[in-house]
Amino acid sequence: MNRVTVSSPASSANLGSGYDVFALALREPVDVLTLGRTEEGVKLRMEGVPLTAPSRRNVVSGVVRAIMERENVRAGVSLELEKGVPVGAGLGSSAASSAAAAVGMNALFDLELSDRELVEYAGIGERIASGAAHYDNVTAAIIGGFVVASGSQRFVRIDAPSRLALCLVTPQVALPPRKTEFARSLVPKHPSLDEVVNTVASASMLVHGLLTKNLVEIGEGMQVGFVDPRRAKMIPEFARVRESALNNGAFGVCISGAGPTLLAATTRGKAGAVRRAMIKAFQRVGIQSQGFVTGVGVGCRVIERN
Repeated sequence: MNRVTVSSPASSANLGSGYDVFALALREPVDVLTLGRTEEGVKLRMEGVPLTAPSRRNVVSGVVRAIMERENVRAGVSLELEKGVPVGAGLGSSAASSAAAAVGMNALFDLELSDRELVEYAGIGERIASGAAHYDNVTAAIIGGFVVASGSQRFVRIDAPSRLALCLVTPQVALPPRKTEFARSLVPKHPSLDEVVNTVASASMLVHGLLTKNLVEIGEGMQVGFVDPRRAKMIPEFARVRESALNNGAFGVCISGAGPTLLAATTRGKAGAVRRAMIKAFQRVGIQSQGFVTGVGVGCRVIERN
């Protein structure tokens, strides 16, 4: 095989009560990465966003180089990335690209890597992007569905109810440099016992809701946690927008990843009304936003090979 193309999905992490543990793949948007064999070296070309980081600090090149070194790949690789997942929105942008690089290299060179090994390699890209290897987004991007992930690359997947719809709305707000690191700095290192107890109860409710296909329980499981209340200060009128979504058919609302995108869980029949309500709530306070409706998606897929 001389050339493969991989599609890798956006993802939403935390889901209110599962900080650094829960994530789900989104049906769209996606990154599309094409990898080709060359004689030597690694060369990356990007479409959709400018290539600002040097090659060795870019997540795609970083993952590819790590795999080449550790798996003893004796060839060069050309990389063409169509960046469909927006950067800095809380939709797992770096995870989508990192996962695409790992899955693409596995297919191109027939490395027979396990899902766990793919997640570990993709985590290298997350370390490049944010300074630490977080495995929630990359696990969802690689295996799809809803995942419960741990730092030791242990994970389980749960299929979400088919009637679950997801509304994602991104406000145009000023964010600090290195937004993800700043968002992590807002999370308390020692939350109170009451906060921990309530968060564990909420997370358990969410997982039970997924297993039993109970949308009300899924929504309730997104509502309580010790992270979103601290990060809400990054998103003006967060409480008002959440209330508008709940009043128009959402079962639960949370910050997607490090934000500023908000995620609302609802049904397909009510998804349009929820999206419009969230956008209007932002508009009332002079904040423009963009939103879309999607569902839970599959993981990385090889969509072309030759």
